[in-house]
Amino acid sequence: MEPLVMYLLKANVVISILFLFYLLVLKNDKSFKQNRFYLLFSLVLSLFLPLLPELSSPHFEPIQRQITTANPLNGLYTTIGNSQMITKPVNTAYVAVNQGFTPPSLMQILAGAYLLVSIVLLARSIIKVLKISILIKNTDKQYIDGIYYCAFDGTAPFSFFNYLAINKELFNDNELQQIIAHENVHIRQWHSIDILFAELVHAILWINPLLLYLKRGIKLNHEYIADAEVINSGVDKKDYQLSILHSSLKLNQVNQLTSLYSSSKIKLRIKMMNLKKSPNANAYKYAFVLLLIVASYCLINPLSVSALQKNVSGTAQDLKKFEGYYEMKGTKGAAVIQITATGNGIVLKQLWNDKQIDFTSNGPLTFSTKDNPSFTLKFTSDNAGLITQILAFGKDVWVRSDSYHLPVAVKLTAHDLKKFEGYYEMKGPKAGFIQISSTGSGLVLKQLWDYKQFDFAAKSPLDFFGKTAPGFTLQFTSDNAGHITQVLAFGTDVWVRSNNYHAPVEIKLTAQELKKFEGKYEAANKKGTYIQISSNGNGLVLKQLWDNKQIDFAAASTSDFFAKAEPGFTLQFTGNNSGGVTKVLAFGKDVWEKVN
Repeated sequence: MEPLVMYLLKANVVISILFLFYLLVLKNDKSFKQNRFYLLFSLVLSLFLPLLPELSSPHFEPIQRQITTANPLNGLYTTIGNSQMITKPVNTAYVAVNQGFTPPSLMQILAGAYLLVSIVLLARSIIKVLKISILIKNTDKQYIDGIYYCAFDGTAPFSFFNYLAINKELFNDNELQQIIAHENVHIRQWHSIDILFAELVHAILWINPLLLYLKRGIKLNHEYIADAEVINSGVDKKDYQLSILHSSLKLNQVNQLTSLYSSSKIKLRIKMMNLKKSPNANAYKYAFVLLLIVASYCLINPLSVSALQKNVSGTAQDLKKFEGYYEMKGTKGAAVIQITATGNGIVLKQLWNDKQIDFTSNGPLTFSTKDNPSFTLKFTSDNAGLITQILAFGKDVWVRSDSYHLPVAVKLTAHDLKKFEGYYEMKGPKAGFIQISSTGSGLVLKQLWDYKQFDFAAKSPLDFFGKTAPGFTLQFTSDNAGHITQVLAFGTDVWVRSNNYHAPVEIKLTAQELKKFEGKYEAANKKGTYIQISSNGNGLVLKQLWDNKQIDFAAASTSDFFAKAEPGFTLQFTGNNSGGVTKVLAFGKDVWEKVN
């Protein structure tokens, strides 16, 4: 969906620029035919300009590079074009069974809603056309010089393509001739095509409020053209103005897709009739349009990362200014990255997991990864040229912190470390446990769902940091008696000390006892997603039917099982009064119902 959203954004940018120029410069110009072409050309250009490839000529590249760097829309393009983020500290204590369903992203939901509105608007326009067609079909027609004259019972005459519907009994001969002459201009110049095309573009770019005014501008310009043609044919101007004024008092518009003699913009039409024709010198206005098109193109088509990387390689001294520590905005120092310069780029180190990512320069203040060019870093500097922050992926803000320093380990006694030992349960979903034990120089955290271990060193009596990942922090809380009650990991995840935890002990069940658990189970909250459970000589095997992954389980009781490789992955079966199994609870929260 991202390419579609990007296209719609760029198309709206183009049509906004071109139509605002019309409103400010061309709207009151009497070059009606040129204005008609300009308005239609604006619609066509808005649809096709975003599809053009970037400039590849070396003559234009320096200019395009400067425009790309200064382009205020670049951040928005990057945000829409990328859905990833720098890997932030995540709570791995609770991992639900993958149910094979990927929920739609916010971008996909918004794009789907946008398309739905477009379809509704397009359907509404089609219905209007059908109503006009049925109305014309039910009238008596007379074909004269390529025009069908329809005997219309309504009050307001109108034209649609080469059909002119009019109730002749409502007008005297003079008014009738002027109306027919006016509508003939609409018919001969195919103004109905303009109106339908504007409706189509409006259905595509409906979110832009300027499209409503543009459609009205097209119709009003049609009236200017028809009025000018009628007056130029020899009709008295004052008599004609009185005629359309008189008609407007008694006629009502019947359909928005038709050209009408009795336009509601009578005052503007009369004002335009009395306005002197613009001199030829005003042609410069249309020449300026070429510059406007080039500017629009550069605004919506910034250089790609590969193009920006050409001839942009900072020296080690140039890159040195980016070095330092950066804290993610809003995390209060819980998420920190370190930037260091290399010979031809920079290295980003995530201090919470020690992961390093290499970046190369593609602009004075922008970098991207070699493996994933869409992973971008955009640095911001102050007036003195000092780097102040980073924008990652167009959305994550990392603020430079000159006060941050890698934590320094302090020595605690074995007695001081002993008080932190124990089991801790994650606050919230009661499905994950960790075990903390002491060593001669610090603490060891073991995740009981996968038995992965992390070593920690003390930086204060109650604060610890990961030896290999300093951003992985533990902050313990004690009660008034000095007993440890909980620990805060990563500055976000709360683990409460628990005296109820016991490591699961495998028990032996007979083949007959295991047989009752066999069967196919469907996710209670996501219908159509299934797992298959079968028994073997030692326990149960769970097979995820969306990816065929198999997990072995051992019995902890006659109805409770734990994964042999990941004891934190538990299954709790529920039976009925007759002893049959009806459902299973995975991870203490995911309900799967047995399918008979």
